[in-house]
Amino acid sequence: SDNSEKPREPEASATLAARIGRLVKSLLVGGVATIADWLTLILLVEAAALPAEVANAPSLAVGALIQFLGCRHVVFAAARGSMRHQLVGFTIVELLTLALNGLAFQVLVSFTPIAYWLARPMGTFGVFVFFSYPMWNWVFAGSMRAKKRQT
Repeated sequence: SDNSEKPREPEASATLAARIGRLVKSLLVGGVATIADWLTLILLVEAAALPAEVANAPSLAVGALIQFLGCRHVVFAAARGSMRHQLVGFTIVELLTLALNGLAFQVLVSFTPIAYWLARPMGTFGVFVFFSYPMWNWVFAGSMRAKKRQT
């Protein structure tokens, strides 16, 4: 019985290491996407003189595009997977994420003394941890399983 357990330990630790690696990559990609979103928001508010509420959606769209490309190519290495399947799944998740980010932003700027430029990363991080990242695992999981079968 000991022999059957030993091969699983390295596999389990490799799986855990892979999961941690994906989470770290996702945080980095998300950081880049969030910075692009945040800078777009600031540019639209400060340079284009748009109200923060109007600048909200376009800046989120910039971040979403960067996030999809980063998830597909960097985080999940899922470029071999079905682009259509990934795009549809990611779009559904991102539409829900957009609504949650918009809600978080609106709540933070309307009901707290937090400045709009700080409300964006705070709200986005909360949505990422509790909704987006778990859902992206689901969206790209099929591509990851296909990759494992090929190796």
